[in-house]
Amino acid sequence: MLLALGYVIAPATLLVCAVALWQGSGAERHAGVTILLSIPLQWGLLWAFKSAGVDRSWIALYCDIILSITIGLSFLWAALRYTSTWLGAAFLLQGFELATSAYVMGVDFDSHRRAYFACLNLISFLTLLTVLFATVARILARRRETAARADGRRLGALANGTRD
Repeated sequence: MLLALGYVIAPATLLVCAVALWQGSGAERHAGVTILLSIPLQWGLLWAFKSAGVDRSWIALYCDIILSITIGLSFLWAALRYTSTWLGAAFLLQGFELATSAYVMGVDFDSHRRAYFACLNLISFLTLLTVLFATVARILARRRETAARADGRRLGALANGTRD
């Protein structure tokens, strides 16, 4: 089940990032751009490690460590800049992903391969859900603000004796 999440995550990543870029505030847009930019970064890392002759079984670990650090630091910076609790949670998820990779490096990777990739899929899915929830929360907050402004204008019009 968790390994099948990998097939769902790719299109979901594009969809969530597109919604975050379209409807999110600065924090959600930053998260969307960070996630989208991590895709070509991952391709570049895979190419570089293959060209360098790194053993195939270690490439996934090295790529994930580099991506977890860069994505996590980007989320941390954005969480502090925009005071976003959601991005703070996404930063923590990236920390869990980094810790998982570090743990697997210390033990026999081959015996933990399925569990490792299942865990990465789960963490990636949870990170996407975090960005999605942040974007939805921002959309709902924007709608409440718009409704409150409209109510304020109606009250002002009633106080002035006019109608909309």
